Amino acid sequence: MALPGVKRLGSGKSKASARDIEQISVNDRVTVFLELADAHRQLGHNPEAANVVQNALNEFKDTPEEVRIMIANADLALAREDVEEALSMLRNITQEQPYYIEAREKMAYIYLHHRKDKRLYASCYRELVEKNPTPQTSLLLGDAYMSIQEVNCQLA
Repeated sequence: MALPGVKRLGSGKSKASARDIEQISVNDRVTVFLELADAHRQLGHNPEAANVVQNALNEFKDTPEEVRIMIANADLALAREDVEEALSMLRNITQEQPYYIEAREKMAYIYLHHRKDKRLYASCYRELVEKNPTPQTSLLLGDAYMSIQEVNCQLA
């Protein structure tokens, strides 16, 4: 895959293009990989999507954006109907990592829509409030209770 400036930073041939390429952030570079993988997945090209995600994991290992790629990898597992693999990937994302909230939201989605388990769905959001008590997580918990019509639950 030839993605100058995206796959490898600073791989341009001229000084002008190298300068422009250096301005591409890691976040933007990861976004290009994830969009390409998602396009392959939507077209039903799951092996190609998996290959792009694996390349991204290798390229961005030990960066803050690695977690975004792990979440995309969980989406690919869901596309293959491998719910357990998707949950396993998401469980490996810890509270200290960026995108932790997004990972827990994805887990909750899987519990509700794939496992049909309202209790585990709500527990993902309760765990978020316990580990990160902010207005955002409390709002997410309230929304979760409303979506499963558990309005009598205590909101911490």
